[in-house]
Amino acid sequence: MRHDPSSWTVFGGQACLRPAMGWGWFVRLFLACLLWVLSAAAGAYAAQPAPDEELPFEAQIQRCWSTPTGADTPATIAFKLKPDGSLDGDAVIKSRGEGPLNEAFAQSALRAVRRCSPYKVDGELEFETTFHPDPTRALPDANAKRLRDEQTAKDFEKDDPRVRVFDFGPVKVGMRVPEGFCAIDPKRGGYHEKVWKSLTPPPKRAAELQSLDIDCESLKTSEAGRETRPKHVFSVMRFYSGKEPLPENLASYLDFLQKRYEKSGPLTPRFWQDPPVEGTPFFGRDKRAVYLGQRALRERGKIAVSGVSAYTMVEKMPMLINYFAADGSDLAAERQSAIAGIIADMRVVWAD
Repeated sequence: MRHDPSSWTVFGGQACLRPAMGWGWFVRLFLACLLWVLSAAAGAYAAQPAPDEELPFEAQIQRCWSTPTGADTPATIAFKLKPDGSLDGDAVIKSRGEGPLNEAFAQSALRAVRRCSPYKVDGELEFETTFHPDPTRALPDANAKRLRDEQTAKDFEKDDPRVRVFDFGPVKVGMRVPEGFCAIDPKRGGYHEKVWKSLTPPPKRAAELQSLDIDCESLKTSEAGRETRPKHVFSVMRFYSGKEPLPENLASYLDFLQKRYEKSGPLTPRFWQDPPVEGTPFFGRDKRAVYLGQRALRERGKIAVSGVSAYTMVEKMPMLINYFAADGSDLAAERQSAIAGIIADMRVVWAD
C-alpha cells in the first residue's frame, strides 16, 4: 500500500506514518515515534567506551589495595555506603586470621576500603567484603545488601489500586501509576491481549514491555463490547545495549543522555507556542532521570500523540517510562512532574 508523503511526519528524527482513521494509527504512531528513542539511547551509548569510574565495585576496591605477603587466612570487612557512595560511619574488620601476618593483611584490606571511598554505586548499601591472600583470586568478594529499598511486594502494595509490581530482569519493581489508569494483563486475553501485543516493541528494537496501563474509561468501554483505542497510555520498558554493555552507573548514564538530548534545546521555547509544534525537546534532568517531551501532530495545530518519556535505571538496568495521551490533549504540558514523582516513589521489592 502506498501512502501520500503528506501523511508522514518527522518526529524526533524518525519518519512516522499518520493513518487517518481507526485506533491502528495510534498504535503505529506510538511505536514508530517512540522506539527511535530506545534505539538511539541504547545504540549510541553502546559505542562509547566505559569510563574508568564505572568499574565493578570489586574492581574499584582492588585499585586501592596493596596486598601484603605471608597471610594464609581471608579477611572480611563490613561497612555501609551512603547514596553518594561515601562511607556511612567507619568500616570494621569482621573476621581475620591469627598472627601478625594475618593482622597486617586485614589492616591492608581495611585501609583499601577507606581509601577508595566514595564509590560509584546506586542507593544505600551494606557490604561484607572478603579479601583473599590467594594471588589467584585477584578481586575481593563483595556481598551487598540494599538497606532502605528492601520490602516485600505485600508491604508496598497496601491495598493501593494504583500499585503495580512487575518483573524487571532478576528483580521485582513496585510502582504507583497515575490516577485513572487500569492495568493491562495479556493473560486475560481479548482486548487486554490485543492492546499488549499492539504496543509491544518489535524484537529488533531490543526492548521489552514490562508493565502497561491505559485509562480506565477506555478499558471499561471496550470490555463492555464497544472496543475503542486507548486515550491515555502509561508503559514501562526495559531495553538493552548493542555490542557493548551499557554503563552501570546511573549518574554517568544520565550525563550522556543529557548531552545527547540537550541538542534539541532550541526546540523547547517553540514547543509551547500556539499552534503547537511537534518534536522531542529536552525537558530536564534530576538525580534520578532524564526527561523528554513527545508530541506529534495529525495536521497543523491538531495533536495526535503527546506525552513525556523518562530514562532511568533500576539495579543497573535501563528503564524507559512513557506517559502518553492520544485524545487531542497536550499531556506534554505536564512536563516531567508526574513521572518524576512516580520514579521517586518507585522501589525494588521482593517476593513474600
